[in-house]
Amino acid sequence: MVFWILGGGKFGSIAARRLRKREPDAHITLVDSDPAVFRESKEQVDTVAEDGIAFLEHHLDDKSRPDWIVSTIPVHVAFEWIRGTLSDHEVLPLPVPENLFLLLPNPMWGKNGELYVSQADFICPDNCPEPFDRCFVTGKPRKTEIYRNLEQLKLPEYRSIVIRSHQLAPGVGGYSPSALLSARKEIAEKEGRVLVGTACRCQGVVHACEIRKKV
Repeated sequence: MVFWILGGGKFGSIAARRLRKREPDAHITLVDSDPAVFRESKEQVDTVAEDGIAFLEHHLDDKSRPDWIVSTIPVHVAFEWIRGTLSDHEVLPLPVPENLFLLLPNPMWGKNGELYVSQADFICPDNCPEPFDRCFVTGKPRKTEIYRNLEQLKLPEYRSIVIRSHQLAPGVGGYSPSALLSARKEIAEKEGRVLVGTACRCQGVVHACEIRKKV
């Protein structure tokens, strides 16, 4: 099993430790723009001193890919990677439609115009194993799944494309490279407005943009 962890700080180190415990023979690469953070990691991992999104742009393709990508940096990595690699298109950021604030649970605006949503109205513990059918903290049944909420959005003029994040270890989520590549391909197939989301069962983030073919 091969993992790329983007972000080598506190949560990147936690992810490396928990993945190593679950997959003792895994090949783990920890990526961070600041090589100083690697000195604090005690896990046996390869390290790359590079911005995480730039690393994906340089290394992720049809021939070179890990089994899972784990992002612990505080940006919407999938959206930024798509923006940076759709070479034949312009990706023009748009404000996320305000009516999504009423359609999705516990919404919160991000500083760059993105919308964060969550099943929880509290801070989730960093060791949540994401039980299949109920909240780890409250024990109450989960009535919906955020990634499905985003997939099923019906807004005039917008397509909704979602990269699903899967639970890989307690508190550690990741998505497959094929999910990223498929999302980019789907986005490029048609000009127009798109909602780009990354989500698991309990949390998600959404950006809006307009896709135009370069002349």
